[in-house]
Order: sequence, then C-alpha cells, then structure tokens
Amino acid sequence: MMDRRELLHRISMTLGGVISASAASGILAGCVATPEPDVPTPMGATGNFLKPEEMATITSMAGHIIPRTDTPGALEVGVPAFIDRMLAGFYTDKERGIVRAGLATVAADAIAKHGMGFPALTADQQIELMKGYDRTAYTAPPANGDPHFFRFIKELTITGFCTSEAGATKLMRYEQTPGPYRGDVPAKEIGKAWAL
Repeated sequence: MMDRRELLHRISMTLGGVISASAASGILAGCVATPEPDVPTPMGATGNFLKPEEMATITSMAGHIIPRTDTPGALEVGVPAFIDRMLAGFYTDKERGIVRAGLATVAADAIAKHGMGFPALTADQQIELMKGYDRTAYTAPPANGDPHFFRFIKELTITGFCTSEAGATKLMRYEQTPGPYRGDVPAKEIGKAWAL
C-alpha cells in the first residue's frame, strides 16, 4: 500500500516545497486520479463542483500542464475529474471561490484577446494565456494575500497526476515492496524519484 505521507512529501517537493492543507487532506482521505471520471473518494467526495464550461477550461489547462508524451498525460489518467472531486470535497469555500473567480477571468481574457472562450482557442493561444497566469501567480503576490487561482490549478494537476497509477509507476520509480535500506547509493544511480 502507498505511504500517503511520503507521497505528500514528494508532491510538495515537486511543487517547490508547499502543498495546501486542502490538497493534503484530500490525499490523506484517499482521493486519487483515475481514468474512470465518477469514482468517489473513500470519504465520499464525488465532484460536481465545476460547471461544464469550467470543466472544459480545466481539461484544456491540465492537458497543457502535463501533456501526453511517451507516457500518459493528465487527461489520460483522469486529472480533470480528480480536480472536480478535490474542489467539491476538500477545498474550502474561499478556495473554491478563488478558483471559480479565476476561471471567470480566464473566460473573459480569452474573449477579450481572441474573441472566443478558452477551450475554443488554439493550443498556442491557450498556452500564451497560461504563461501569463503562471508569471502572475509566482511573481506578483496578490494584495489580499490569497493565492492566485493558477497555483491551485497547477497544484491539483500535479497532485492528481502523481497520485494516479501511471504517475506513480511511469513518472516515478515504484516498488510495491521496497528492498533493504541502502543509504550510500550515489544520486546518479537513483535516477527518477521513488513513488511508494
């Protein structure tokens, strides 16, 4: 069985050392990404927070954050449904409000700049807008101290992917029953980080 505390530590390192309390509570409660969209968490969170147009935007964003390469991407492992379940069941009303307001901003920005909604934009247009949100999220702290909505989107996408079977077995090294402890292994021999 996966050691969820170790998984949280590894995900937080991937995100720069910080993971929100809401994301941690969802992971500890057993919420994981799965290709089946309507799989409830052990705590019963089933999603249905995101409206269809918001889900389309989240789906496009998650697909760009972790695209399919020689391994499955965020869409193939069910990250959009994971994001919906996490927001519905584990994030606070304030955090959900930040995400919803951010998605409304994305919709308005896409229409103002390109004359159509975010999901209808080309991949290059979507990525251009996302790069702007990413810069703002990590360089200009909001005046009110609340996190930028795009931080939540990236956190949920990366967390969802890392908790999926493909993320744990194809992105990270995985052994269901690890061998003996060896503290003297050179880092160059280890390669990828381990998933538990």
